[in-house]
Amino acid sequence: MSDNPAGGTPTQVQASEGWQAVIEDMEATAEAYRDRGWTTLELHPGDAVLVDSELRTGLDVLLPGPEYEELEALAADASFGEVDVFGAESGGTYYLLVVEKAPESETAVFVPAYYDAGGSRETLEAVQADGELRLFCRRLNDDYVEFVHQHVDPFLPEALREN
Repeated sequence: MSDNPAGGTPTQVQASEGWQAVIEDMEATAEAYRDRGWTTLELHPGDAVLVDSELRTGLDVLLPGPEYEELEALAADASFGEVDVFGAESGGTYYLLVVEKAPESETAVFVPAYYDAGGSRETLEAVQADGELRLFCRRLNDDYVEFVHQHVDPFLPEALREN
């Protein structure tokens, strides 16, 4: 019931459409891994944000308790040493699908995320300068599983990549 004088789609609709596309990509990609015999875990964060604080710097995703517990159990049993990152920018939001992989145990964790690319420029530059991106998958009580990545470009919008 609100007018959009610019004639475009309201921001909330753009964000939800972009997020829905990431979730659909996650489901299809996870299915392809399962078809190859891999164990998969698809996560559904309630929030995602880039953080730069004394406690942690990187991409922080908030998970529901049961999903966090599954992730924690998988992380205790598998060595996640490879990652695939799929990213796309739409309307100033950068959407990511991060696939954390443990090839030895054929286990993959799918982490969808997003952040405000323009409003996070300072944090992104700090991550780039450090040459490391940390992905924190946490629950409300602040327990977290951390994935550390030395190659940060796949996590960045095209305009910030060093290539």
